[in-house]
Amino acid sequence: MPVTITDTHAGWTCHTGSSLIADAMTPGPGALGTLHGVIYVCPTHQDDAEARITAAGYTPRTEPAPPGHRWDPWPCGHITAYKQDAAPTLAGHLTSI
Repeated sequence: MPVTITDTHAGWTCHTGSSLIADAMTPGPGALGTLHGVIYVCPTHQDDAEARITAAGYTPRTEPAPPGHRWDPWPCGHITAYKQDAAPTLAGHLTSI
């Protein structure tokens, strides 16, 4: 089955940039988890991104963004989903931001 990559945004306004990547994971068939999407975030919005991922039914895993993924072109709140239903699910679970 082909992977559908969708880009969207979490809906908050932040001009800090994304120094972190919050992964939306589920257990995989083996030792590795299955990556469904990521939210690029700054430290201020880390808790909001992790709460949104949890509310969407995924397990959050947050780590520093690789140098090439920081700030530009991925602003804080940018969502990249790797599963068809992950983008609207991650974008639709709004938290108090």
